[in-house]
Amino acid sequence: MIAPSIPLTAAHPLDLAIAWMSKRSKLFSPGWGDEALFEQLSSPASYLGETAAISVDWQGPRAHRELMCRDGTFGSPLELLPDATRTVHVRAWSRPGNTMACIMPAASRDEGFRAREHTFGGLTMRGTDLYLLENPFYGRRRITRDTSRISVSDHGMMVLGMVLESRALLGYLRPRYQKLVVAGYSMAGHMAAITAAVTPFPVACAAMATGASAGTVYTRGLLAWSVDLDTLSGAPHLRAAAQQRLCQLFEVAEITRYPAPLRVDAAVIAGCRRDGYVLRSETERLHLHWKGSVLRWIPAGHFSALMTCRRALCDCVTDAAGKL
Repeated sequence: MIAPSIPLTAAHPLDLAIAWMSKRSKLFSPGWGDEALFEQLSSPASYLGETAAISVDWQGPRAHRELMCRDGTFGSPLELLPDATRTVHVRAWSRPGNTMACIMPAASRDEGFRAREHTFGGLTMRGTDLYLLENPFYGRRRITRDTSRISVSDHGMMVLGMVLESRALLGYLRPRYQKLVVAGYSMAGHMAAITAAVTPFPVACAAMATGASAGTVYTRGLLAWSVDLDTLSGAPHLRAAAQQRLCQLFEVAEITRYPAPLRVDAAVIAGCRRDGYVLRSETERLHLHWKGSVLRWIPAGHFSALMTCRRALCDCVTDAAGKL
C-alpha cells in the first residue's frame, strides 16, 4: 500500500472508512489494457476535436408533480469504445419555464442516476433542467461484472468518452436553452472542467471536489489504496515505476494543459476542507489556472459533503449559471 500524501489526520473519518473498505476492489486489476490505444488516449488533441451533431431518442415523459422525467439514448461520438458501450444513456429532469440546463456526467463508481438525483435533484425547482449522463463502462454500458475491473486503457476511453459525450449533448441543447452549465463531482467534476475548457462556445462550469491533476488522485490520495499496483508492476520492485507511469498517462487530464473556458468568470470551483482523495493544493492550482473563477471551500470530506452539503453543492451550479 502506497501511503497517501494527504495527512490521515486531515481526512474526514468517512473518507478513511470508505478507503479502507474499498482497498480490496483492486482498481485496474486487468492491467494496462490495449497499449496501442495509449498514444491516442494520451493526446489532448483527442479532447479538442470536433464532435458530430447528435440526435437523442427520447422515451415518453413521466410526470412527477411539477416536473417531467425523460430517458433517452444517443450514439457516442467516441468510436474507440467497444460496441457494447457505444450507446449513451441520459436522464432529463425538466420543469416548464426553465431557461437553464445543467449537464452532469457520473462520478467514479456512480452507476445509474439515483445518487445524483438525490444530491442535485433540487436544481430543477431552482430553474435549471438537469441532464444526467451514464459513463462508458458503467450501468447499462458495462462490459464487466464490476466497474473496478476495467483496464487503464478502458479508463482512458471512459474519461475521453465523458468529455466528448458531454460536449455533444451541450451542442444538442444549445438551441433550446438560454444558459448551459456543465457540472460534476469528483471524477465527474474533473471531466466537467475539461469539457468546459474545450467547448467552443460559452458555458458555465461547476467543478466540485476536484483539482488540476487527475494523476494525483490515483497516486497520492486515499484512492491510491485501491489501485492494483501489484498487477500493473508485475514485481514488487517495479511498483514505483508503475505508479509513475500511471500518473504520466493521466497527464492528458491535467487541466492546466488546456486553456481556461471562454467564460471563466462563470466557473465555480469547490473543494472539501477534509477531502482525503483530492489534494487541497490541486484544487487551488485549478483556481489559479482559471483566473477569474470563484473558489469555495465546503466544510466536509469527499463523501460526507454529498450527504450534508447538498444545498451548498447545488448553489455552486446555480451561481455559476447565474454569471453567464
